Amino acid sequence: MQSISLLSLAGILLVIAFYISLQTQTGEKEPGLTVTPRTEKNSLIDMPNCSEELPIQDAISCHLEAAQVSDALVQSLESSLVQLEPKAVDQLALIENQIAWEESRNTECHLVREMSGSSDEGQLQELICLTELNLTRLARLEQYCNEWHGLKDCGNGVEANQ
Repeated sequence: MQSISLLSLAGILLVIAFYISLQTQTGEKEPGLTVTPRTEKNSLIDMPNCSEELPIQDAISCHLEAAQVSDALVQSLESSLVQLEPKAVDQLALIENQIAWEESRNTECHLVREMSGSSDEGQLQELICLTELNLTRLARLEQYCNEWHGLKDCGNGVEANQ
């Protein structure tokens, strides 16, 4: 019985010694993880210009980036608009409206893809559709911000009359 308690005491002392050594270690340590800040795309200036004739794969890549940037701008402005609303019921209404709009956009652009035929051309047309509808939504949200809160610029550099 004494040997078991002596053994457990020795184990506890070893754990404590190890913990103390970890706490007091000094010296050069190499970082285990390098964090590279991501550049935020927060204005229409960040949208790629996909208007030139590009090979289909390059056009898909360009329009994919445009769709992603425009979607991020819509999400950002919608979030800002929700935060400007003082009443929770109005915030909820805006969020529900945004969800319904996203579902409608996705359904419409999926239809465009299906009706376009080939897989590459269909994908390209879907991305163009997403970008166009995102930009239209962005202008509409900017208009809401202007009308409801009297702000000329809600942070995305979009004119409400576009």
